[in-house]
Amino acid sequence: MSATWTGRSQSRTETTDALRIALVVGYLALAVGVVIARVNPSPGYDASIYAATPFVYWAGVGLAILLGFGAAVFGGRVTRALGVALAGLAMLTFLGLPFLRGMYFYGSGDALTHLGLAKSLLRTDFAFMDLIYPGGHSLAIFLSQVMGVPLRHGLMYAMMTASVVTLVFVPLAVWAVVPDGRAVGFAVFTAMLMLPMNNISTHPGFHSYTLTTLYFPFVLYLTFKHIMRGAEDETLPEWASAVSLVAPIALGATVFYHPQVAIDVLILLSTVFAVGYVLRRRAGTTGTTGTGAMGTTGTTGSFNHRLLTGQVLLLGVIFIAWAVQHQQTFIFAENLTRSVTGFLQTGEGAARIAQDRGNSADALNVSLEIMFVKLFGISFLYILLSGGLVVKEVIGGVRGRVDDSGMAATYIGFSALTLGPFFAAQFVGNVSSYFFRHLGFAMVLVGVLGAIALYKVAVEYDSVLSGGARVAGVVLAVLVLTGSLVAFYPSPYIYLPSSETPESQFIGYDATFKHQAEEVPIAKVRIGASRFADALGVTVPGRLLWSPNKTQFDSVENLTKYRGNNRTDHPGYYLVISERDRDREVKGFHGIRYQQDDFREINQTVTPRLSRVQTNGDYRLYYVDQEGLVNTTD
Repeated sequence: MSATWTGRSQSRTETTDALRIALVVGYLALAVGVVIARVNPSPGYDASIYAATPFVYWAGVGLAILLGFGAAVFGGRVTRALGVALAGLAMLTFLGLPFLRGMYFYGSGDALTHLGLAKSLLRTDFAFMDLIYPGGHSLAIFLSQVMGVPLRHGLMYAMMTASVVTLVFVPLAVWAVVPDGRAVGFAVFTAMLMLPMNNISTHPGFHSYTLTTLYFPFVLYLTFKHIMRGAEDETLPEWASAVSLVAPIALGATVFYHPQVAIDVLILLSTVFAVGYVLRRRAGTTGTTGTGAMGTTGTTGSFNHRLLTGQVLLLGVIFIAWAVQHQQTFIFAENLTRSVTGFLQTGEGAARIAQDRGNSADALNVSLEIMFVKLFGISFLYILLSGGLVVKEVIGGVRGRVDDSGMAATYIGFSALTLGPFFAAQFVGNVSSYFFRHLGFAMVLVGVLGAIALYKVAVEYDSVLSGGARVAGVVLAVLVLTGSLVAFYPSPYIYLPSSETPESQFIGYDATFKHQAEEVPIAKVRIGASRFADALGVTVPGRLLWSPNKTQFDSVENLTKYRGNNRTDHPGYYLVISERDRDREVKGFHGIRYQQDDFREINQTVTPRLSRVQTNGDYRLYYVDQEGLVNTTD
């Protein structure tokens, strides 16, 4: 017996030593990868951040995650913690790639407009109350001032901060429901998948709705801690918990970050309250109940979860008081109503964004199924996992066999019945893009349930899993993580270009806006110059966004001739063409509208009607003489 025990002890010691050596290798590999990525910054715009980042970085990150997961699965308490920390640190470097690559600004489209709004807020051109979602911009200003970095980097740090909130509080939300280290391990892995990001309506560049969605796990953690009595304090009244005192700040921040997310949270909390109230009544609670500012609870009976009376009332009051001050609220409500009404009357307009993606896939000769797998394959697996858990636990609840994890599944499962119609209303008509925003929000809930489901499966089959099966599980986890993160940043892999905006674009547009002739409008390939006007905080005369006739939207040559339905009496206009445009269209969008020859043609064209008036190497500005051109848009 003594010899057997000694042999097992020696085997465990050897395993621990091997894991510690593996962790040292993992940390060193990650450090080398980060250094290599940092000393080789991006020289300009790259259509793919993945292809432009040195391979050594990807090898270091991959090895660090693999060894980190391995240590988390096979190690003891300390080794497991170091393994999780290694994998998490590798994920942080991934989220910080725009900084490691030395990008001037990561973001385009909406992010440029948000940069301009943040500048205006910093200059006090308008007050905090004047912007319907000033929370993210205020956070960006705070970070830029405290860290001493440009405001554009403040916006980037704000998004990274929100991402870290997801990495931290998804596991904590699961811990509040299932206080088991194995469950937290699955939750850490799930958080690293960054399921809310779909690059249709949620983006890694600064985006207020996405930022608020990534912040939501903090609210979910506080909710679970409160209702499941995970933060008791004898100095507080029975109806209150320690975390409930933080709720006013957390819920108020949700409204200020983005009211649309606040609507989702309000529906969720209202449903959790209703389910809890019904279950309490069914349980026949006879104890005294008390209602206070932050919650209601019963003191006896079989159902001992707190209700969310205070939280629901508080969030509802803050949301209504804030929303009615802003015109955008009524515009959103009107658009949503018209969209649903129009769909019910005509049956047209459903899933416009999905239809657009399908048309783009056809143009590229790519199946819609392949695009779905790339964008939503991992999310779909988690939806199946969470759906199975909900069905199992709700049935268990009917039979009277349910624990805290089952109650969490019940709460969220019923929330799907209330959130679903609201999401569906935005899947029809002309507001379809909003649906994919709310899908990102829903994936936070799906991720939490999916992590709990994985934990329950692991517990169920733990005794029959061999060492080889565990190794295979680690490898599979790395492959799943790779499949999810490869679609985190826009890239040609998902038929989108990188959102990086290099300094040359800001310099070029700044010079153009300062020296353009009065009332001469500006045209640009695909994206209008108005975004840069927003970012630079200038007001430019004339129509900034000119697009070609949609039936002729296929070449740069046509861009100089066709101007949609926009009219001007001026004989000419400016046309911006840059290397960023070329890489974005040819590599990022796979030439769906413009090909390499189009850009080469306009760059080499010799005609008195097309004159280059400005260039900084990347950014080129032309003047297009319209006199004599036939207008074919009538």
